[in-house]
Amino acid sequence: MLLNIINEYSSETKDTLRNLWKALLMHVANSEDPKKILSFLNKCAVVGIDEKEKIVRLGIPNDFVFQQVRKFFIKPLTKSVQEIFNPTYKVELITYNDLQQGNHPLQIDLKQLLKIEEKIISPLLDESVKTKLTSYFGILFEPAYTFDNFVMGANSELAHSAAQAISKDPGNVYNPFFIYGNVGLGKTHLMQAIGNSIIANNPDKVVLYLPTTRFIDQVIKAIRFNKLGELMQRLEDVDVLMLDDVQFLAGKDKTQEIFHNIFNDFYAKHKQIVVTSDQAPKELTLLEARLQSRFALGLVADIKAPDRETRIAILETKLKKK
Repeated sequence: MLLNIINEYSSETKDTLRNLWKALLMHVANSEDPKKILSFLNKCAVVGIDEKEKIVRLGIPNDFVFQQVRKFFIKPLTKSVQEIFNPTYKVELITYNDLQQGNHPLQIDLKQLLKIEEKIISPLLDESVKTKLTSYFGILFEPAYTFDNFVMGANSELAHSAAQAISKDPGNVYNPFFIYGNVGLGKTHLMQAIGNSIIANNPDKVVLYLPTTRFIDQVIKAIRFNKLGELMQRLEDVDVLMLDDVQFLAGKDKTQEIFHNIFNDFYAKHKQIVVTSDQAPKELTLLEARLQSRFALGLVADIKAPDRETRIAILETKLKKK
């Protein structure tokens, strides 16, 4: 019923709801990370106040954000409502898809309100962060893998075009990006070309490439020595995560669970995720269904076996390297 009448609110009612949302956000910002606020609450809005039930209703743009807001913000939001609005009121979350586009009259400009735009745009990355990540995960990028020496044919045109787009605007287009195909067709080359391009053109971005087997080893090691929290903390500094040959997560239930949480965190914060596999997401039946569905959220592109002309061009490129 509420969703049907929101668009019929008077200007005065809309102003009241917007002002309350502003006050709540300012209060929450005193104790919560601005990046997290911007990631999860940017498109949310107060959509109603139920005086009879003593409830402030917060509209959430989609089910995924709903889960994240409930996990990270229900307590601080409730505390804010009770401290600055009414100590007897509670917060109720409802999914309201009209907020998805970000131009609803009940929404506000969160960056402008909290004056956090400068904080979100990072300065040149502190070199110590990269040094620590390199020490922890190892150097796995191969500078020789670039877009210039990737031989594109009809078999890889979509994947190549998408990869270039991602390298220019990581986190905002085709996220996640899932590349699949048989061994030796160029998946790793294309993935690392994305990484090398981002590293060259975005010095403020931290890009991490890991073969899935190495990621599994890191998780096992972290669990064994009770340092899972340290692993997760390291990943907090990463802006672009690349996992190669994700099919090797099959049968690793605990690692799948951990990666699922990492994936959700990166996706919610608009951090770029790129994964490769030898099969399409729907064919990875030995992985959890929730991971398969996450992989299909963005763009799925395959690299097929090249035609004769493309094979010749690839061979010529390899011969030139020698």
